[in-house]
Amino acid sequence: MVATRTRYCGVWVWALWLTGAALCPPAADAGQAPRRKKIIPTPPFAVLLPAEEGWSITLPSPPAAAATHDDERMFVPLISSEVIAIDWETGETVWTAQLASLTSPVAGGNLVFVAAAEMLHALDATTGVEQWSVPTDGPLRVLRLQGSLLLGAGPGHAQAFEAASGRTRWTQILPPSGTPAGLVATSDAAVVTFADGPVFSLSLTDGHVRWRQMLPGTLTAPALADDYVYVGSSDNNFYSLDAGSGKTRWTWRTGGDIVGADADLKAVYYASMDTVVRAVNRGNGHQRWKRDIGTRPLVPPLALDGSVLVTGLAPTLSALAPLTGAPLGTYAAPGEVFGSPLVIGSLKPRRVGLAILLKDGRAIGLRPLGLLFNEGARQPLQALPGKPVPRERLP
Repeated sequence: MVATRTRYCGVWVWALWLTGAALCPPAADAGQAPRRKKIIPTPPFAVLLPAEEGWSITLPSPPAAAATHDDERMFVPLISSEVIAIDWETGETVWTAQLASLTSPVAGGNLVFVAAAEMLHALDATTGVEQWSVPTDGPLRVLRLQGSLLLGAGPGHAQAFEAASGRTRWTQILPPSGTPAGLVATSDAAVVTFADGPVFSLSLTDGHVRWRQMLPGTLTAPALADDYVYVGSSDNNFYSLDAGSGKTRWTWRTGGDIVGADADLKAVYYASMDTVVRAVNRGNGHQRWKRDIGTRPLVPPLALDGSVLVTGLAPTLSALAPLTGAPLGTYAAPGEVFGSPLVIGSLKPRRVGLAILLKDGRAIGLRPLGLLFNEGARQPLQALPGKPVPRERLP
């Protein structure tokens, strides 16, 4: 009888060979450098706080509305019926224009747009010289620059203007409503929230109403992320609306009135009067983290690359890590902040990175301490360097 080998012998040999190859990978070439561990760079705005004063000035009068900036100058409407431009790096006055504005201006394309009474003005950002002015259908309380369009809204109306010339593109009369709380714009629509509850989506092409949603309570300015609109209310709820239809997607209940929200690619961050800042998923509203900042927030948080900046009473500014909510730094201002802090588009070493306005009429430019790279003061030597040598004995 002829002996035969089992058919599985080759399979077992092949399996053993693969196991050995996996356990003993081939050695690297002698001349090949070992792989270095990938180092993930620190997000730029993670070092925004703590900060020190770069300059501090007293304005001619207290601010009438929140300021804006273009990374070279900050523009402040004053209750003395003036708009003042301040150098971002030095705090020196660049120019002053005689305009009475109760609305935060908008800067873009080397122009500053100011709504005063029932007129809209475009000023040269460098000199303050007026480039054009047009009448409006009523006082504009919020402005937004979206590409080549300048959008504005007031009680019961909204308008769109060509930013370059001031020509009116469209005007839309809205149902009776109060003061607009805020305005954001997508690629094809403008979303306006009114303090007394209505939310409108208007076509950027002709201004027609795409949808209308009514929410309870007093509303905040909207925040926008992709196809989602986020609105807070004094009924202690935070709402997520579909930007295309206006339908409510989800809501979050909190322990206090919502102050406002901002979003980035990862999450939505919103603050409420219960002193808590929360981060939730943009799609389903699931909570990522929450942090008690120990003070009531005054304005919506700012979502930056590497930091969530929150403005409160004490401490004045708090920076939180976007992924975990861990504290990154604080700054205590010498007075109550007016409006949102202004943050430069790109931080630079030893330069002013953010600026704030105070209710008493002061403006302060702040430099992040993490970018100062200050060397410690030289200290006297306590002992001579080197190793002591024992005395050599003579014979």
